[in-house]
Amino acid sequence: MLNLSSHEPFAIGGRRACYVAPDAPDQCVKVLRADRSTRARLSGNSWVPAAWRRAYDNNADEQHALESLQRRLGPGITSQHLPLCHGVCATDLGPGLRLDLIRDPDGAISRDLRHHARAGARAAEFRPAFEAFGAWLLEHRVMTRVLHDHNLVAQKQAGGGWRLVLIDGIGDRAWIPLRRWVAPAARRAVRQRLATGWPRIEERFARAAQPAADSAPSVPTSPA
Repeated sequence: MLNLSSHEPFAIGGRRACYVAPDAPDQCVKVLRADRSTRARLSGNSWVPAAWRRAYDNNADEQHALESLQRRLGPGITSQHLPLCHGVCATDLGPGLRLDLIRDPDGAISRDLRHHARAGARAAEFRPAFEAFGAWLLEHRVMTRVLHDHNLVAQKQAGGGWRLVLIDGIGDRAWIPLRRWVAPAARRAVRQRLATGWPRIEERFARAAQPAADSAPSVPTSPA
């Protein structure tokens, strides 16, 4: 059993906390947060009370999606833009999902696009990486949920540039995922995700830059 409670998570999401695996620094362990409901979320204003919604295990869903892709594509192709799944392990915080931990060449944990936006980076810097990521999704018909800036990690490349890795929101939310088995429908769904994903990321970068612009002096200055 892994002891995680004596360690600080390096990231905390809406439903899960992420820890560096104590026995493998190149892996992370995701555990469900005890302070959050495990009931399924519904889009929009649903009349269904939370107590009536089905239990939803984010780890089990992600494990199924990643292992299915690893069987279909092989580890080499899967790992180009997704972390590899290494199964479930026992921890003192409950079952943990073991995944590849994405690190930069200097060993630092790679940060998501939201972090880079808040750090003052520009969206255009990551556009080539997003286009490469999108081409990969289309070529291999990899289904995703809505593409958010906090679910895409940007890994620095030794030769310059970035590689994007999707760390959450993998798979098709449909109860009967017909699009997964019909190639034209799958590619159409991927194109829709990409068409809305990049504008959403650009908007996040623009919003992150706005406070700095608002706090700038009122005298004319050159654009940042």
